[in-house]
Order: sequence, then C-alpha cells, then structure tokens
Amino acid sequence: MLDELLTGHTIRKDSPIPYYYQLAQILREAMDDVSASAAEGEPIALPSEPALSARFDVTRGTVRHALQILEREGLIVREKGRGTFMRRRRVELDLTELSSIAAHMRDQHWAAEYRLLGVERGPARPQAQRALGLAAGEEVWEVRRLRLADGEPVSAETSIIPCRLAPDLPAADLTTSLYETLRSRYGFGLRTSEQTIRTRAADVEEAGLLALRAGDPVFVITGVLADAQGTPVEYSRSLWRGDRYDLQVRLVSRE
Repeated sequence: MLDELLTGHTIRKDSPIPYYYQLAQILREAMDDVSASAAEGEPIALPSEPALSARFDVTRGTVRHALQILEREGLIVREKGRGTFMRRRRVELDLTELSSIAAHMRDQHWAAEYRLLGVERGPARPQAQRALGLAAGEEVWEVRRLRLADGEPVSAETSIIPCRLAPDLPAADLTTSLYETLRSRYGFGLRTSEQTIRTRAADVEEAGLLALRAGDPVFVITGVLADAQGTPVEYSRSLWRGDRYDLQVRLVSRE
C-alpha cells in the first residue's frame, strides 16, 4: 500500500532543498495517506533502504538520514531483522476540553497509568507561588509522576498543590488521575485551566525518564487549574515527548 503511494514522486535534483529532507517529506505525505485508509492495528512496512535508494536515485546514506528524521519524529519504528514500519498511534490531547487526561487517553484505547516518582512538602517556589496566589512561605505538595501509555513513558509531570487545600494528599492514590482525586476526595468543582505551551530540547535527566536521547524535542506545558470560583487549585508543569504526542485545538469563528 505505501509502496504504491510513492509512485510518481521524485527527488528534485535541481532544488536547493537537501535530498534527505525531500525524501523525508515524501514519506511523511505517503504515510499520512495510508493512515487515513488503513485498518487500525494493520502493520505497514516501508520499502527497504536499498529499494528506496534505487527508486529515488539517491545514496543509502541519504535514505538513512531521512529515516532517522522520521524515527526521531516518532513516525516510524525500526525492528532488527524485520524492517521499518509506520508507528500508527500517537497520544492526542484536545486542549479545548477540561477533563482528566487519563480518561481522555482511555477513550482513545490507550492503557493509561502513572508511576509515582516522589511527593515532597515545602514552601512554594516563586513561580508556583505567583501562579497560585500564595502567601510568602506557604507550603505546598510537590507531586512528581511519570505518565505512561501502553507501558511506554509519554510525559513527566510535576503538580504543585497548596497543603491547606489537600492536607492529606500523600494518603491518596497518586497513581491514578490527580484531576479526579481533587474532584472526588476534596470536592473541588474544577472549571478552568490556563496553559502555556513551549518546545525545547530534553536534557539528560529528562531524556532518561522519557526514554529519549538528550537533545530530542519535548513539549513543555505549564498551567493553572482553578475551581468554579476562580480559585487556583493546582499549578502543573508537564514534559511531553514530541515524538508521541499530538496537540489538538478546535477554532470557532466569531462571525
């Protein structure tokens, strides 16, 4: 199927765009077309490196470079002795809907789970203090967790919650949805969340947590979760793998 979609595509040898970049874009577009029509779970193999080299009249090194780009983007996976395959599924998050991320992932048929990395109590750091509107020296819980989808790490999350709002938080099950814990255990009617999204390269420690290489791209999402009265309840900072995560935003015209 993928091989057929490559028919008619060529590398423009007179273009200033590097050959490997052109090839990567051709493969991306073909994989997008396959994703729209192939059955869920159906393994889709890419042509071999020699086949791609011959088809597009480029060197094996050029092909390998293009595939390395797609692998780092999370679009393909290489299996030793078997070949290269499309990686069909990515975690998707609708940024226009306030809900439990774990529940949202389960709706997409991911096996969602959390791994607790640590819980500490102490004075809020300046950024969290400002975001939560806390008095100087007010204590908070800092909850650090690793989020997994089908057993694979996809994000590392730090949640800052004022101790006065959740005095016994460490006694709760922190390997489940913190959003649902705040609602059910403490009765917060959560209504709004303001988020800021940035991109940068993962450092060595972050890469180790997320099964990446240092320097790989990550999304950094910081946000404040508030209740129905507008009182800040949680300040969070999440680091998401750029190769396994898609942001979804719905735009509506004001006209």
